[in-house]
Amino acid sequence: MRAHRWLPILILLSGSSAHSRPSTSVLPVNQPLVGPQAALERLADAYRDRSPDSVLANLTLDYRFHSVGSSDSMLSFTIGSDRETEAGVIRGMLHGVIRNGDTLMAPADSVGMIIDGINEGVDPEHPDSTQHYRVLSVRRFGFGVRTTRGVRLDAVTGLNIFHVVRGDAALLPDGQQVDSLRWFVRRWLEDVSGLKAELDHREGSCGEAPAPVPGPRSGGVGTPAVPGVLAVHALTNPACAKLEVRCDLPGKEPARVEVYDVGGRRVNQRDVAVASAGTMTIEAGQGAKLLPGVYWVRLGQGTRPPTTRMVVVAQ
Repeated sequence: MRAHRWLPILILLSGSSAHSRPSTSVLPVNQPLVGPQAALERLADAYRDRSPDSVLANLTLDYRFHSVGSSDSMLSFTIGSDRETEAGVIRGMLHGVIRNGDTLMAPADSVGMIIDGINEGVDPEHPDSTQHYRVLSVRRFGFGVRTTRGVRLDAVTGLNIFHVVRGDAALLPDGQQVDSLRWFVRRWLEDVSGLKAELDHREGSCGEAPAPVPGPRSGGVGTPAVPGVLAVHALTNPACAKLEVRCDLPGKEPARVEVYDVGGRRVNQRDVAVASAGTMTIEAGQGAKLLPGVYWVRLGQGTRPPTTRMVVVAQ
């Protein structure tokens, strides 16, 4: 199921600074968000309160944050950073950074956030479990911090994507209570619009070869072993529009390859005959016109649990 309506919400959050003024951007008739979208409201409230622990309480144990950042490698975007790494960033942003007695960043005095327009869709990693997994596409996302020394750090970006999961299916830290009425953020793709714009201007080769993926080998010299696990790997990063992927197939049953866009819409599907177990290259984008951007490739075979891989397509 896919919700096509855009919810015109604007959340402006301010801290408890004496210099802050109450926001009048949210009309009194607006109601609190419910369901999957409430996860973003709770995340925003936690940043407003400048509480790293409250922010982390809204993130799953397997949370990943994806951003190109200062790196020009698309591989860094697809891999992302884990919850522990992000915990350090969040604590430094809200409570400041002091090293060897020097204040590298003062604590936050107030935090502001804009979440403008939410579209709810299918999670490409779990398209068969829409009651537990959803994708939230935010048209415009803004985040600002004012430190106790008066320094302002502001950024407004385009499309941001949040993968959310219901509490009774979420992977949560020990001691955190399971709640089927609460949703948690398990993945955040920052500024997908900016990534697409960069991909639009790439010339020449679609991308670099990704780091080698270690795999099983048999005792025979040069003879690969039959894959023991269903897996899909990008051949280049970013990939070309035909989206060639290497598929590890443990069995000889037909394989199915699906491609989803970043908002959870299935844009291509291929059923592939398999002569024998092994590894084969498949053009996942064959028959579809894939524009530059972020996609998910989903591979299934027989009764095995499907596997997915985030891929960036350049041209």
